[in-house]
Amino acid sequence: MTPGEDIDRPIFFVGMPRSGTTLVYDVFSAHPDLGWIPHQLDRFPGWPVLSALSRVADLSDSFRKSIRPADASYPAIEALRIGPSEAYRVWSRYCGADFPYRYLLGTTATETQKQSMRRLVARVLRYQGKSRFCTKLTGPGRIHFLDSIFPDALFVHIVRDGRAVVRSLMKRPFWRDTFRATRPAWENGLSEEDSRDIAEAGGTPQALAAVQWRRVVRSIQEEGAALGSARFAELAYEEFVADPEAKLKELAAFCGLRPSDRQTIFLKRRFRLENRNRPPDEPETAGDPEMLGRLLDDALRAQGYEP
Repeated sequence: MTPGEDIDRPIFFVGMPRSGTTLVYDVFSAHPDLGWIPHQLDRFPGWPVLSALSRVADLSDSFRKSIRPADASYPAIEALRIGPSEAYRVWSRYCGADFPYRYLLGTTATETQKQSMRRLVARVLRYQGKSRFCTKLTGPGRIHFLDSIFPDALFVHIVRDGRAVVRSLMKRPFWRDTFRATRPAWENGLSEEDSRDIAEAGGTPQALAAVQWRRVVRSIQEEGAALGSARFAELAYEEFVADPEAKLKELAAFCGLRPSDRQTIFLKRRFRLENRNRPPDEPETAGDPEMLGRLLDDALRAQGYEP
């Protein structure tokens, strides 16, 4: 059998940054059947054998990294723990340098990219002793591209109130203090209408982030609709934090995973779970509510949020 031919329904969590993708993915990936790319492999993407380090995390949840609010402090020992990574260095190595920075709408992977990525995932699973692969990718879903590599892949779209996403992005250095504050974070995705709306709102970082939230959500939903409900599901961040155990069971059923209580045990032991959606207390960070309303109200209604 050619390496990579036996990969069974890999699972991708997708969504806009600061939407809760890391929270849901990290908890869900604690399932005993799931393999994932550890931080160490992301640092050295040419060394798949580093995936075996995840076996340490299997010994005890105390060896796994935990996710805390971005403004919380971390104990020094956290740097030594093992946990899943978004692994963009890995994706750049095997799928091209443009992968992290473009929408890739309608783009199909080359045969080299397909075989390289499938071989890598097969090796990750073999080194970890797992039967299923799970990862997360923020920003545009890149679903069509990933589907061309993994034609039986499953996708879970995490959606969060766009106003909370904008507030969070404006407080995070990776967004606020980089090029993302002045130009789109991903190329080849915004429409003429999007660009016009940003300009009419003054071209502020908040307007740019808001329009990108609505475009990322819409593009993921459009790509997901082409797959159908058997392979594409959505989960609201707010619903997950309200009842994580129930949502974890629903996700496991959607992904065809056997029942396991390891995810909820990990959640209770290592997470401080709370709904971080709260009214803006820093107007200059949150942005002009009237401006955000003009940009987001229709999209918020479409997602079931009160505008």
